[in-house]
Amino acid sequence: MENLIMQHQGQYVEVIDHNGGVYRGIIEGIGTNPHRGMFFHDGFRRRFIPFFLISSLFLLGGRRRRRIF
Repeated sequence: MENLIMQHQGQYVEVIDHNGGVYRGIIEGIGTNPHRGMFFHDGFRRRFIPFFLISSLFLLGGRRRRRIF
């Protein structure tokens, strides 16, 4: 999971968590131990989402969205 996120760092993504919440923003990086997850900026603030909450990760670009995870 870390490798996928680092490959797409700086790109606009959509994250869907296991509760159905949808978050859109730019990937800033990943958290290290003990905080395993990804950081992204949604335009107003920096958010952290733990890896175990992520059920889908989409790369948004142009008119299409591509599923990464």
